[in-house]
Amino acid sequence: MKNVLVQYQGGGYSGCFWEWNFFFLDGDGNFHDIYSSGRNGIVTMDQAQALLDGTDGKGLADTHYVYDLLDVAAIEEFSKESNACNVAMVLKWFVDNPQEGIEFFVLCSDCEGRIIDYEDICLEDWHGCGGIASTADNLICSHCQAQSICCCCGENVGKDGFNYERDTNDCNEGMLRQLAEFDENNGPLCQWCWEAHRDELIKEERDDLAWRSFAFEEPDRFSEAMRWFWGFA
Repeated sequence: MKNVLVQYQGGGYSGCFWEWNFFFLDGDGNFHDIYSSGRNGIVTMDQAQALLDGTDGKGLADTHYVYDLLDVAAIEEFSKESNACNVAMVLKWFVDNPQEGIEFFVLCSDCEGRIIDYEDICLEDWHGCGGIASTADNLICSHCQAQSICCCCGENVGKDGFNYERDTNDCNEGMLRQLAEFDENNGPLCQWCWEAHRDELIKEERDDLAWRSFAFEEPDRFSEAMRWFWGFA
């Protein structure tokens, strides 16, 4: 085989019995170890050939995938179906080790545009995945990342943003209009910053109501508008 990327169940790490490993066979059929770990890591051409022939003796023959890197559809399949962190790692290897005739790329999880530069990758939606490891669910380009981060804290909001209009508790039309204008002028807000900004607007309005109620008795301090003052809202 030539110009193929092979993904296989290799070695493991603390808390995990196995993890995906990778090797590459170039245009001349030469073996390149992209990532190998643990007792099942493949580090030689003989081991790679045994895996591909099904004679490795480790039962790994049915637990590997072969991607023809001269086929754009195969590269896209790898990018869409594999773990985002692994996809980023493989892209970095090809950036550091360019191969004649191969234009390796990965797809942005949001816009599905091609990314050819490892520095243009942003890994998002991190979480634990067993043992001491953590992983990301999405790989996005820097453009999409810039369009989907909270303008206050920098947290990723996601391609659809946070729909703050779903939470209208204690918000009148004026507040919602101010929040919408803030979003339009400054960029999206994550849920936590939206709630903090909302609460700040509520406090400002209630402070103004309390001042007018005690100074001018408008609104009446026992009216519906002042229920919050007595702890009823």
